[in-house]
Amino acid sequence: MPESKHVVTSEEVVEGLRALGAGPGEIIFAHSSLSSFGWVEQGADTIIEALIRSVSPGGTVVLPTLCQRDKERRFETWDIATSPSDVGKITEVFRQRPDVRRSDHPTHSVAALGPHTEQIISGHATAGGRPGPWGPAAFGHSSPWDMFYRLNVLDCFLGVTFSCNTMRHYIQSRLVEEALSHAPDAAEAAAAVRGWCTPGVWPDYQGPMMQERLTALGLVTDVTIGAAVCYSIRAREMVDNALAILRAEVDTWCPEDFREWYHRCTDGTGTQ
Repeated sequence: MPESKHVVTSEEVVEGLRALGAGPGEIIFAHSSLSSFGWVEQGADTIIEALIRSVSPGGTVVLPTLCQRDKERRFETWDIATSPSDVGKITEVFRQRPDVRRSDHPTHSVAALGPHTEQIISGHATAGGRPGPWGPAAFGHSSPWDMFYRLNVLDCFLGVTFSCNTMRHYIQSRLVEEALSHAPDAAEAAAAVRGWCTPGVWPDYQGPMMQERLTALGLVTDVTIGAAVCYSIRAREMVDNALAILRAEVDTWCPEDFREWYHRCTDGTGTQ
Protein backbone atom coordinates (compact mmCIF):
# COMPACT_ATOMS: atom_id res chain seq x y z
CA MET A 1 0.00 0.00 0.00
CA PRO A 2 1.26 3.52 -0.73
CA GLU A 3 2.44 5.56 2.23
CA SER A 4 -0.08 8.11 3.44
CA LYS A 5 0.85 11.72 2.74
CA HIS A 6 1.94 13.71 5.79
CA VAL A 7 -0.39 16.63 6.38
CA VAL A 8 1.14 19.66 8.10
CA THR A 9 -1.23 20.94 10.79
CA SER A 10 -1.55 24.24 12.59
CA GLU A 11 -0.32 22.64 15.82
CA GLU A 12 2.82 21.43 14.08
CA VAL A 13 3.54 24.90 12.70
CA VAL A 14 2.94 26.58 16.07
CA GLU A 15 5.30 24.11 17.73
CA GLY A 16 7.97 24.85 15.13
CA LEU A 17 7.54 28.60 15.46
CA ARG A 18 7.88 28.34 19.22
CA ALA A 19 11.12 26.41 18.69
CA LEU A 20 12.33 29.31 16.54
CA GLY A 21 11.71 31.74 19.40
CA ALA A 22 8.13 32.90 18.97
CA GLY A 23 6.08 33.47 22.10
CA PRO A 24 3.39 35.63 23.69
CA GLY A 25 3.84 39.33 22.93
CA GLU A 26 6.53 38.70 20.32
CA ILE A 27 6.82 40.61 17.06
CA ILE A 28 7.53 38.18 14.25
CA PHE A 29 8.49 39.14 10.69
CA ALA A 30 8.32 36.14 8.37
CA HIS A 31 9.50 35.36 4.87
CA SER A 32 7.82 32.23 3.58
CA SER A 33 7.21 29.63 0.90
CA LEU A 34 3.98 27.65 1.21
CA SER A 35 5.11 24.93 -1.20
CA SER A 36 8.21 24.21 0.89
CA PHE A 37 6.08 22.83 3.74
CA GLY A 38 4.60 20.01 1.69
CA TRP A 39 0.89 19.28 2.08
CA VAL A 40 -0.55 21.88 4.47
CA GLU A 41 -4.01 21.49 5.96
CA GLN A 42 -6.09 24.40 4.58
CA GLY A 43 -3.05 25.91 2.90
CA ALA A 44 -1.93 29.48 3.55
CA ASP A 45 -4.62 30.10 6.17
CA THR A 46 -3.11 27.41 8.39
CA ILE A 47 0.32 29.04 8.30
CA ILE A 48 -1.17 32.48 9.00
CA GLU A 49 -3.27 31.25 11.92
CA ALA A 50 -0.23 29.45 13.32
CA LEU A 51 1.83 32.63 13.11
CA ILE A 52 -0.88 34.53 14.99
CA ARG A 53 -1.25 31.81 17.63
CA SER A 54 2.50 31.54 18.13
CA VAL A 55 2.72 35.15 19.39
CA SER A 56 -0.63 35.35 21.19
CA PRO A 57 -1.64 37.00 23.36
CA GLY A 58 -0.28 40.45 22.62
CA GLY A 59 1.96 39.64 19.67
CA THR A 60 2.23 41.11 16.19
CA VAL A 61 2.69 39.29 12.88
CA VAL A 62 4.29 41.12 9.95
CA LEU A 63 4.78 39.79 6.42
CA PRO A 64 6.41 41.41 3.38
CA THR A 65 3.98 42.36 0.61
CA LEU A 66 6.48 43.50 -1.99
CA CYS A 67 5.41 44.58 -5.48
CA GLN A 68 7.99 43.73 -8.14
CA ARG A 69 6.08 43.60 -11.43
CA ASP A 70 6.05 46.41 -14.00
CA LYS A 71 9.04 47.98 -12.28
CA GLU A 72 9.35 51.10 -14.41
CA ARG A 73 5.76 52.11 -13.59
CA ARG A 74 5.63 50.79 -10.03
CA PHE A 75 5.35 54.21 -8.39
CA GLU A 76 2.59 55.20 -10.83
CA THR A 77 0.50 52.04 -10.55
CA TRP A 78 0.81 51.45 -6.80
CA ASP A 79 -2.48 51.05 -4.94
CA ILE A 80 -2.17 50.22 -1.25
CA ALA A 81 -5.53 48.40 -1.26
CA THR A 82 -5.29 46.37 -4.45
CA SER A 83 -1.66 45.98 -5.58
CA PRO A 84 -0.95 42.26 -5.05
CA SER A 85 2.01 40.94 -3.12
CA ASP A 86 4.56 39.24 -5.36
CA VAL A 87 6.36 37.31 -2.63
CA GLY A 88 4.27 34.22 -2.08
CA LYS A 89 0.77 32.90 -1.50
CA ILE A 90 0.93 33.28 2.27
CA THR A 91 1.68 37.01 2.02
CA GLU A 92 -1.11 37.67 -0.47
CA VAL A 93 -3.73 35.81 1.59
CA PHE A 94 -2.56 37.66 4.71
CA ARG A 95 -2.68 41.03 2.93
CA GLN A 96 -6.35 40.55 2.02
CA ARG A 97 -7.55 39.84 5.56
CA PRO A 98 -9.88 42.63 6.75
CA ASP A 99 -8.04 42.95 10.08
CA VAL A 100 -4.62 43.43 8.45
CA ARG A 101 -3.08 46.81 7.62
CA ARG A 102 -0.44 47.56 5.00
CA SER A 103 2.35 50.12 4.88
CA ASP A 104 2.34 52.68 2.09
CA HIS A 105 5.28 52.04 -0.23
CA PRO A 106 5.11 51.06 -3.93
CA THR A 107 7.88 48.43 -3.86
CA HIS A 108 8.62 47.36 -0.27
CA SER A 109 5.37 47.45 1.68
CA VAL A 110 4.65 45.16 4.60
CA ALA A 111 1.36 43.98 6.12
CA ALA A 112 0.83 43.67 9.86
CA LEU A 113 -1.65 42.43 12.44
CA GLY A 114 -1.34 43.08 16.16
CA PRO A 115 -0.71 45.77 18.78
CA HIS A 116 2.50 47.07 17.17
CA THR A 117 0.95 47.49 13.71
CA GLU A 118 0.63 51.28 13.78
CA GLN A 119 4.12 51.74 15.18
CA ILE A 120 5.59 49.58 12.43
CA ILE A 121 3.72 50.77 9.33
CA SER A 122 2.70 54.40 9.94
CA GLY A 123 5.99 56.04 8.98
CA HIS A 124 6.62 54.34 5.66
CA ALA A 125 5.11 56.95 3.34
CA THR A 126 7.13 59.75 4.93
CA ALA A 127 10.33 57.84 5.71
CA GLY A 128 13.59 59.02 4.20
CA GLY A 129 17.25 59.74 4.68
CA ARG A 130 18.69 56.64 3.04
CA PRO A 131 19.19 56.81 -0.75
CA GLY A 132 18.93 53.56 -2.67
CA PRO A 133 17.52 51.67 -5.65
CA TRP A 134 13.94 51.88 -4.30
CA GLY A 135 13.99 55.52 -3.28
CA PRO A 136 14.86 57.06 0.11
CA ALA A 137 11.69 55.90 1.89
CA ALA A 138 11.86 52.15 1.27
CA PHE A 139 14.39 51.46 4.02
CA GLY A 140 14.58 54.97 5.43
CA HIS A 141 14.29 56.29 8.95
CA SER A 142 10.93 55.27 10.51
CA SER A 143 10.25 52.74 7.73
CA PRO A 144 9.00 49.30 8.85
CA TRP A 145 12.49 47.95 8.28
CA ASP A 146 13.90 50.61 10.58
CA MET A 147 11.28 49.68 13.17
CA PHE A 148 12.18 45.99 12.90
CA TYR A 149 15.69 46.94 13.97
CA ARG A 150 14.56 49.26 16.77
CA LEU A 151 12.07 46.70 18.11
CA ASN A 152 14.50 43.80 17.61
CA VAL A 153 11.84 41.63 15.98
CA LEU A 154 12.18 37.90 15.44
CA ASP A 155 13.02 37.54 11.74
CA CYS A 156 11.88 34.13 10.47
CA PHE A 157 12.49 32.30 7.21
CA LEU A 158 9.87 29.61 6.69
CA GLY A 159 10.95 27.25 3.95
CA VAL A 160 13.31 29.86 2.46
CA THR A 161 16.91 30.91 3.06
CA PHE A 162 18.52 34.30 3.54
CA SER A 163 18.47 34.67 -0.25
CA CYS A 164 14.95 36.02 0.42
CA ASN A 165 16.07 38.26 3.28
CA THR A 166 14.69 41.74 2.64
CA MET A 167 16.50 43.01 5.75
CA ARG A 168 19.58 42.66 3.55
CA HIS A 169 18.47 45.81 1.73
CA TYR A 170 18.14 47.62 5.05
CA ILE A 171 21.70 46.56 5.89
CA GLN A 172 22.89 47.80 2.50
CA SER A 173 21.10 51.11 3.02
CA ARG A 174 22.68 51.52 6.44
CA LEU A 175 26.16 50.84 5.03
CA VAL A 176 25.65 53.48 2.33
CA GLU A 177 24.30 55.96 4.88
CA GLU A 178 27.35 55.45 7.10
CA ALA A 179 29.74 55.95 4.20
CA LEU A 180 27.97 59.16 3.15
CA SER A 181 28.33 60.51 6.68
CA HIS A 182 32.14 60.35 6.24
CA ALA A 183 32.31 61.56 2.63
CA PRO A 184 34.25 64.79 2.00
CA ASP A 185 31.50 65.84 -0.43
CA ALA A 186 28.31 64.06 0.62
CA ALA A 187 26.20 65.47 -2.20
CA GLU A 188 28.64 64.31 -4.86
CA ALA A 189 28.95 60.89 -3.22
CA ALA A 190 25.17 60.50 -2.94
CA ALA A 191 24.77 61.26 -6.64
CA ALA A 192 26.82 58.15 -7.42
CA VAL A 193 24.51 55.80 -5.48
CA ARG A 194 22.13 53.59 -7.47
CA GLY A 195 18.65 55.10 -7.60
CA TRP A 196 15.20 54.19 -8.87
CA CYS A 197 15.76 52.90 -12.42
CA THR A 198 19.11 54.73 -12.54
CA PRO A 199 22.55 53.07 -12.45
CA GLY A 200 25.05 53.62 -9.67
CA VAL A 201 27.03 51.94 -6.92
CA TRP A 202 25.37 49.60 -4.42
CA PRO A 203 26.76 47.10 -1.87
CA ASP A 204 25.31 43.94 -3.38
CA TYR A 205 26.34 40.85 -1.44
CA GLN A 206 25.25 37.22 -1.30
CA GLY A 207 22.53 36.54 1.27
CA PRO A 208 23.29 32.81 1.68
CA MET A 209 26.97 33.59 2.34
CA MET A 210 25.98 36.01 5.08
CA GLN A 211 23.64 33.36 6.48
CA GLU A 212 26.63 31.03 6.79
CA ARG A 213 28.64 33.67 8.65
CA LEU A 214 25.82 34.53 11.03
CA THR A 215 25.17 30.84 11.65
CA ALA A 216 28.84 30.32 12.49
CA LEU A 217 28.49 33.10 15.08
CA GLY A 218 25.68 31.14 16.73
CA LEU A 219 22.99 33.69 15.87
CA VAL A 220 20.72 31.55 13.67
CA THR A 221 18.23 28.97 14.96
CA ASP A 222 16.88 26.28 12.63
CA VAL A 223 14.04 23.79 12.80
CA THR A 224 12.13 21.65 10.29
CA ILE A 225 8.36 22.11 10.00
CA GLY A 226 6.78 19.55 7.69
CA ALA A 227 9.19 19.47 4.76
CA ALA A 228 10.32 23.07 5.27
CA VAL A 229 13.67 23.94 6.79
CA CYS A 230 13.08 27.15 8.74
CA TYR A 231 15.41 29.69 10.34
CA SER A 232 15.20 32.59 12.76
CA ILE A 233 17.45 35.41 13.93
CA ARG A 234 16.96 38.59 15.92
CA ALA A 235 16.85 41.65 13.66
CA ARG A 236 19.32 43.69 15.68
CA GLU A 237 21.85 40.86 15.91
CA MET A 238 21.57 40.26 12.18
CA VAL A 239 22.01 43.92 11.25
CA ASP A 240 24.78 44.77 13.71
CA ASN A 241 26.85 41.70 12.90
CA ALA A 242 26.33 41.90 9.13
CA LEU A 243 27.35 45.57 9.14
CA ALA A 244 30.46 44.78 11.17
CA ILE A 245 31.41 42.05 8.69
CA LEU A 246 30.82 44.29 5.67
CA ARG A 247 32.79 47.18 7.15
CA ALA A 248 35.76 44.96 7.96
CA GLU A 249 35.64 42.94 4.73
CA VAL A 250 34.08 45.30 2.18
CA ASP A 251 36.71 44.34 -0.42
CA THR A 252 35.67 40.68 -0.12
CA TRP A 253 31.90 41.09 -0.11
CA CYS A 254 31.02 43.99 -2.40
CA PRO A 255 31.40 44.83 -6.13
CA GLU A 256 34.48 46.72 -7.28
CA ASP A 257 32.69 49.97 -8.12
CA PHE A 258 31.12 50.07 -4.67
CA ARG A 259 34.42 49.25 -2.97
CA GLU A 260 36.14 52.18 -4.68
CA TRP A 261 33.27 54.52 -3.80
CA TYR A 262 33.22 53.28 -0.19
CA HIS A 263 36.94 53.86 0.30
CA ARG A 264 36.73 57.33 -1.23
CA CYS A 265 33.97 58.17 1.23
CA THR A 266 35.51 56.65 4.33
CA ASP A 267 39.25 57.17 3.94
CA GLY A 268 39.72 59.28 0.85
CA THR A 269 41.15 56.49 -1.29
CA GLY A 270 39.95 54.04 -3.91
CA THR A 271 40.82 50.38 -4.27
CA GLN A 272 43.53 49.62 -6.77
